[in-house]
Amino acid sequence: MASRGRQALRTLAVAWLLCAHTAATPVAAVAVDESRATSLVLITIDTLRADHVHAYGGPVPTPSLDRLASQGVLVESAYSPTPSTGPAHVSLLTGLHVWRHRTLQNAIPLDPRLPTLANILGDSGFETGAFVSSYILHRRFGFHRGFATYVFEPSEPYLWRGKRRKRFWTRGEETTRAANSWLSKHAEGPFFLWVHYFDPHWPYRPPVGFRVSPQDPVDLTGKKLPRDQRVRGARHLKDLNRAYRGEIAYVDAQVGKLLERIKLLGADARTAVVLTSDHGEGLGDHGVMEHGLHLFEELVRVPMIIRAPGLPAGRRVSGPAQLEDLAPTILALLGVDAPPIFDGVDLLPWLRGEIDVSPRAAVVGARASNKGMRPYFYIREGSKKWIGQRDGPGSLYDLSRDPGESDPEDSVEMPSRLKEIVAASEADGAALAERPDPEVLRALRALGYAD
Repeated sequence: MASRGRQALRTLAVAWLLCAHTAATPVAAVAVDESRATSLVLITIDTLRADHVHAYGGPVPTPSLDRLASQGVLVESAYSPTPSTGPAHVSLLTGLHVWRHRTLQNAIPLDPRLPTLANILGDSGFETGAFVSSYILHRRFGFHRGFATYVFEPSEPYLWRGKRRKRFWTRGEETTRAANSWLSKHAEGPFFLWVHYFDPHWPYRPPVGFRVSPQDPVDLTGKKLPRDQRVRGARHLKDLNRAYRGEIAYVDAQVGKLLERIKLLGADARTAVVLTSDHGEGLGDHGVMEHGLHLFEELVRVPMIIRAPGLPAGRRVSGPAQLEDLAPTILALLGVDAPPIFDGVDLLPWLRGEIDVSPRAAVVGARASNKGMRPYFYIREGSKKWIGQRDGPGSLYDLSRDPGESDPEDSVEMPSRLKEIVAASEADGAALAERPDPEVLRALRALGYAD
């Protein structure tokens, strides 16, 4: 299986190289089309649940995200392929399903043979820069590939079970400051800037000025602490939810500063802005506080907001989309031809309103082996969602009747559509059982980050 996967990846790499010289639209041709974006800012917010953003009906005031949505298109049913930072970002940057790109766990480096958005846009004449805020996106894992500038300068300790660990992440204001400085030097474009914020991730310590009042209501319906924390009670669970909300409000303010800099530099009208998240957070739903353990809606549904020249302002679309779709969609926005290797689909005709339904029929994903449990997969088609093992029983939910996924309709095997999708693209990947580099895994365990 591994040998077949390596051969298929070589085939992918060759296919990309063969089309690399013809895929890129010349930069001059992009620049003369005033109805098309000539630069891109990609914003990823770690651990951001869609249902907590105000524009999605959530409880947190998010004026910056709301304003961005009012100026562009909001996708109501966008999904991550997996509730884990590294693998989700690999899918976003390569347009490939997790079982195809093989990075199904944190600390498995991105395969160097796979092209990324930064590779493609850099080869097309774009200045490329990235400012990330988590060790999981460290250059040692290959996320820097294709970026002329790649900055990760951790300043914050990671708190785990009451113990302070070494520097692991960066506060949003530091990331914003560095990204804005880069923007000031490259505003004329064409450029591709990726900005990643980590703040909503555990341990939920919002800065002064963004802490939510203890009187702010929190609905605990369907929520409970994990078994080992239940002695702390409902008040503790409410406090954790409020702290998470404070972090969202803080990162919203940082996004506002980034967008304001784009405007002040006069790059607003020619710059596409794409905002999304790698995954959500448990917050007590299904008895889970964080992420990575399961594939329920609170972990895989993410915000997706796209503002760009040629897109209608204030449009909301309700069909399915997932992170893999962003690579081909971004290239279409910028007028750059996409290499023929993506699992993602180009959403641009749908976002523009040229077609009424999403070109994606279903969203799919997988979760790696976790705490001794085998890999799980999911598929959502319409209101039906299936979660289960590849060769074992799974649970079928009707989200129109049971949005909390608490009452499965049936125990059934993997749906045929998901089997076909996995089989078609897994031939180009490798076994799900691949593990991180042992040295890296030891470091992550020492930080309390890896199981």
